[in-house]
Amino acid sequence: MSGDVIKIEQRLQEQGKFFFFTADEAVVLILPVLIGLVARQPIPFAIFAFLLWQAWKWLKGDGGLERLLAATYWYLPRQINPYAGFPDSSVTLWRG
Repeated sequence: MSGDVIKIEQRLQEQGKFFFFTADEAVVLILPVLIGLVARQPIPFAIFAFLLWQAWKWLKGDGGLERLLAATYWYLPRQINPYAGFPDSSVTLWRG
């Protein structure tokens, strides 16, 4: 019985990791590098991938991807908002 160890994760909402990058950061890094390898221009695309990764980290901020998705709900107009089924974010007072 002592050989059966069950690991309980400390944070259930933690994003998946690819090496030491989160999944979304790994995509931002790997995709331009792969395009650069196909185009036979690996150095410029690697530099572009690094700059894009830095911009993505800055855009996400401390709140992570959830904060970025919440900002799209609050700041984008309803016509182009991915959360079209949600109530309009510009309505501040609901009367019922």
